[in-house]
Amino acid sequence: MKVDGTTSSGLRVAIYTRVSTDHQAEEGFSMEVQHEKLMEYINRNKLMLFKFYSDPGVSAKNLNRPGIKELLRDFDDDLFDIILVHKLDRLTRNIGDLHNLVEMINDRKKKLISYTEDIDTSTPAGRMFVYFLGVIAQMYRENLGEEVTKGMRKRVEKGMHNISVDLYGYTRDTNGDLMIKEEEAQWVRWAFEHYVSGMGSTEISIQLNNMGIIRNRGGRWEQSNVIKMLENMHYIGKVHCKFKRDDDTTISEGKHEPIITDDLFEKAQRVLQRRRDGMISNNSYEYVFGGIVKCGVCGATYTGRYSINRSPSRKVNRHYVCSNNVKHKTCHQAGISEIKLAKLLFDSIQLIGKNYTRKDMPKKERSEYDEIQKAIKASEDRRERWQLAYGDGNMPYEDFSKRMRAEMERIQELEKKLSTIPQQVVSYLTPESAATQINDLKYNWNYLDQNTKKEIMQSLFQQIVILKTGDSWEISKLTLA
Repeated sequence: MKVDGTTSSGLRVAIYTRVSTDHQAEEGFSMEVQHEKLMEYINRNKLMLFKFYSDPGVSAKNLNRPGIKELLRDFDDDLFDIILVHKLDRLTRNIGDLHNLVEMINDRKKKLISYTEDIDTSTPAGRMFVYFLGVIAQMYRENLGEEVTKGMRKRVEKGMHNISVDLYGYTRDTNGDLMIKEEEAQWVRWAFEHYVSGMGSTEISIQLNNMGIIRNRGGRWEQSNVIKMLENMHYIGKVHCKFKRDDDTTISEGKHEPIITDDLFEKAQRVLQRRRDGMISNNSYEYVFGGIVKCGVCGATYTGRYSINRSPSRKVNRHYVCSNNVKHKTCHQAGISEIKLAKLLFDSIQLIGKNYTRKDMPKKERSEYDEIQKAIKASEDRRERWQLAYGDGNMPYEDFSKRMRAEMERIQELEKKLSTIPQQVVSYLTPESAATQINDLKYNWNYLDQNTKKEIMQSLFQQIVILKTGDSWEISKLTLA
């Protein structure tokens, strides 16, 4: 039965009313007027009142209101079919919240009806309204995202962090400022020091777990956690942010104390880049020179092989072969044993002081990288101008669509080409320090295990180019890490 005693359609209606404090007495917005108009609507359309919800004197800036929260709980329990409001802004003034509410109502095959605006989301006109509401909500979210980004960037420029959860190695005081947590900071230093010494990120995560070192929220260490730690500039006392791939990273001196030195952090970044560029072997095999030995004839990488003696000792003999010789038979240079290669390196230590090279990318490659970046930026500017022209009605849709499609294809080609150009990696080792380390290594070589030898060699050299002339081997080029 309807409230006036006549037969109803069976559709249950939830009425929601709200008035903010500064509109309590405003004509047409009082609780009483809203209630009266909505009850007239229910009776006129032969609907059935389920319940009356209200939030008197409460702002609609969000959905954190007692009345609306109760309405949503009953909605989840499927206790009514229609939500009836005097105006949509009685529900919320937040366009994003309104769009989410309408989507939720439509997904459950319910209705939202606005009395004053004559909107019924179950009708074609109502669905059109939902579509435009979605467009507006998207614009709202994008604008909100831009405002949030501006705020976060401004914080970084002032030396303030944007960390919302505890960063391993730090805790936060009552003001939210970062304070070093020494029981964790010691393992941050340990991870950085072992990484630049040659230990891989996976091995670091395994060892941390084996030692019972847990992350700040109780989880186990994974390789990805270690990589994120190694890349995080907060550990050198800086704050930073980057919101889009093509954006420049905003970096400022933070207000917190560093855990590691700038020098240790820079060394870690160079090792990271070398691993990404394939200059350091990432496999688990114990080939000391894996990935860093190059053929002096064809330039291909020498790959590791092994054989096992048939004697009772079952000794493992490791050697290296030119990959072009093995795979394609396009290079004639022979293989070399690991023992002979190590001796060759120790005997060639004078090269480090004379003919060593640093991993500086040729200017031509760097210039090409900059030119592609410039072309991508110009494309973005063109697309923005076309969008404005189309929006102002100065460009037909067919023309706009054709131009945008062609430009996006061009962008994809540029980005693909950009990804093939190596980034600049500059050695942090001096020839003097490298020579000293090799000299020390020479006298302790036979006492080290394979993994330790590999870690040291991979951390010292980016490239060792070998060349055989007649029966003699020589190192024609050394590139320091």
